[in-house]
Amino acid sequence: MVRLVSRTIFNEKDMMRKLFFGLLTALILAACSSDPVYHGMTPQQKEDYSKAIAGKYTGTYIIIYNNGLNDAKAVKVENSQMTITDQTMHSVCFHNYPVSQLSRVVADSALAEALACAPNVDFQADYHFYDMQDNGDANWGFEPAAIPLTLHYDGADHHLVLKLNSQTYFLLSKADLDAGKPFANQSVFQFAVAGIYEGNTLLQDFDDFWQDNEFGYLIYFQLE
Repeated sequence: MVRLVSRTIFNEKDMMRKLFFGLLTALILAACSSDPVYHGMTPQQKEDYSKAIAGKYTGTYIIIYNNGLNDAKAVKVENSQMTITDQTMHSVCFHNYPVSQLSRVVADSALAEALACAPNVDFQADYHFYDMQDNGDANWGFEPAAIPLTLHYDGADHHLVLKLNSQTYFLLSKADLDAGKPFANQSVFQFAVAGIYEGNTLLQDFDDFWQDNEFGYLIYFQLE
């Protein structure tokens, strides 16, 4: 009888242990289930969301540059404009970007002088909806296109390309979209100039903005 009681107590403890770990596992799974669940967007959802963000926006260009002396500086250009199209074009156009500011970080003096006189340009970025949550919030981002430039220096015309990159992604809130304020919580568009090319020839690399004694150039568009 003693052995039977002992076995019963052991079994009860074992059951309690299993019950405890079972409850713990259930709580963990419940916590995990509260994480956002993402899924793809239908063509209709993409069209509806693109219409919600389409329009003209006013903001400020904030240009941060490092001239190779490990001394970052900033230039602001207010009352700047940005246009987002609908899903048909799925593009973002940044208007009147002051490309002349790039002359501050160009090592070649002749190229820098030509850039300083260059007019403002518009440049494009293609946007994409990646996925969305069950609550309707959607992940959205864009890829900037290269900026073509024709500059005259050293006695000849040079057909250059400024290659840009961006790692900006937005979580567009369904509530903000419904309220007509799609970028209420995320209002900064960020770019970096990756390099200046003439054909396949790299004239200047802007690889790492934060590396000591390296030229660097970042572009922000801050919405009002």
